Amino acid sequence: MASAIQPKEPPQPLNHFFVGQDNRGCWTVRDERNLVGGCFVSKDAAIHFARHETNNAPGAVICMAESQRLSLDPLFGRRAAA
Repeated sequence: MASAIQPKEPPQPLNHFFVGQDNRGCWTVRDERNLVGGCFVSKDAAIHFARHETNNAPGAVICMAESQRLSLDPLFGRRAAA
């Protein structure tokens, strides 16, 4: 007896999350689409959140260099001051 094969859903594009510190030293997370993010009490908490949001997809969480700053302004529609 033959059985029907259910078509698989096409893979969703990978949404990268960036982890870093803002200008005040707070740990922040923001996705590349500027839809999800927030401030966290520690780097570990920020990474945990980002990994959870990406279902631990390899390469989906990117930690910024210490010299770079990660602003949450794009999440709230504000432009960074020049």
